[in-house]
Amino acid sequence: MCMATIAVCAWAQGPNSTGTYYQAADGKKGAELKTALCGILRGKYKNQQFDVESYGSNLNPYYAQTDYTPQNKIWDIYSVKKAYTVNDAISSGKEGDGWNKEHSLPKSWFGAVKSEPMYSDLFHLYPVDAWVNTNRSALPYAKVGSMSGHSENNFSIWGESGTPGVTGKVFEPNDHYKGDLARTYFYMVTCYEDKNFTQASDGAKMMENMTATTSSGAKNTYPGFKEWALNMLMEWAYNDQLTSKEVNRNEAVCLIQHNRNPFIDYPGLEEYIWGSMTDVEFSYDNYQIPEGYTFDIPEDAPDNGSDPGPGPGPGPDDPPTPSDGEFVYARITSTDELEEGAGYIIVCEDQNKAMGEHDFNQSIRLSVSLTTSEGMVATEVNKTDKPYEMILGIEGNNYTFYDATAEVYVAHTTNANKIHTVTSPTASGAQWTITFSGLDAIIKNTRNSSYSLQYNKQSPRFVCYTSSQQPVQLYKRQPVEEPGETTIAAYPVEQAGRNTIIYDLQGRVMGTTANGMPHLKKGIYIINNKKIIIK
Repeated sequence: MCMATIAVCAWAQGPNSTGTYYQAADGKKGAELKTALCGILRGKYKNQQFDVESYGSNLNPYYAQTDYTPQNKIWDIYSVKKAYTVNDAISSGKEGDGWNKEHSLPKSWFGAVKSEPMYSDLFHLYPVDAWVNTNRSALPYAKVGSMSGHSENNFSIWGESGTPGVTGKVFEPNDHYKGDLARTYFYMVTCYEDKNFTQASDGAKMMENMTATTSSGAKNTYPGFKEWALNMLMEWAYNDQLTSKEVNRNEAVCLIQHNRNPFIDYPGLEEYIWGSMTDVEFSYDNYQIPEGYTFDIPEDAPDNGSDPGPGPGPGPDDPPTPSDGEFVYARITSTDELEEGAGYIIVCEDQNKAMGEHDFNQSIRLSVSLTTSEGMVATEVNKTDKPYEMILGIEGNNYTFYDATAEVYVAHTTNANKIHTVTSPTASGAQWTITFSGLDAIIKNTRNSSYSLQYNKQSPRFVCYTSSQQPVQLYKRQPVEEPGETTIAAYPVEQAGRNTIIYDLQGRVMGTTANGMPHLKKGIYIINNKKIIIK
């Protein structure tokens, strides 16, 4: 990066109320600055204290301080399926089951795997989805050229490298967190420049790492990175600059282990060590900001980011805005959210598919493409290549799914990998039990409870299986906004059109006009965004 103009920020004491914490690095530049910062971060000067906790479960409660969203959920930088808290730590499972601690700079790069204090340093230990973490393994970060796997919505991807200078399999985080991870890596190779870094291994296979040394016994001094990795990380840090999430995390970690990440306190500090300003002396209280960097730190989104593209889009408190003809659906994870008369769609999030219309010739439900975001989606329904909405009914202790478009109930009437239809909610095979396991809906047929509704990704379809296929999730239609027209009047049903959905004032689906006006209690309802009264 070129340096044309420089902004100068002066403090009576250092930034972010750091006082004279960085004073020992004053006047240093390049490699000398990196070494001076190492001494500061490790508490070698004055009465500074650097004290990491032991790695085990002692660290877990701290993530409520360092990595929680405003919705009091784990802030996962690898996956959009973050419906868990610090209590949901697990060692393995499918995406969305829980989280575990991720050494963003893999522990196998430390030489001895459990080398302290690197092994327990919170600055590079992020809480992330356990399944995605397993897939990341000790892969280096880099741009993926040929993808072989991904988390939901391609938020994180992995596959063969597309980054010049590195070959083999790599892991590419989402654009929204590439800068966060670059600044984390700058911290690690600075704080631990006196430590040994080695080649990563995965069983018998040696994998590429990003640090400059490749054999034990060599110190990770300067520059600390392989050339390709340094070039990439500098680009990531420039393109994805600081947000309030990093600033707040820096403060929280400092309270726990009593040191800081200078690459967060001083935006663009990497330019002084590796980039365009290696010939400029660092000043802790009169800092010159490299061109293109800023101290105007934006608020981060209260979830996994707000970038378009592979990111998750709106967060859970900011639902998608439906276009004309679309409705908003949200994932449910509890039987308390099962409501008679409400509309639901059945989704396989892992494969970005939803259950569509019934194929009467094959006795299957067709799959249609549907990408959800943070457990929400806006979509049209009941059309070719769109999800079909099911109206939930209750029969005793069981449930029914009514396809109002085809005027049939979803059923399973034979012991085969099929799905069928019947015309009565009390017919054999028309009733289901619904339970939840994490984010997944377990929908079993009461005629033969060994069969459950699942998705087959090999032969794309939604049918009933006894074997383990892809799990499904249940999405519930969200209430419509209160209509602008407030006049209450009789409304001729014939004007509504066939299969128009009828809502109550809370936005619950009460039926359709498929066979004229359904039997409704006296009250006020909504058809075609107009209020009607049933007397």
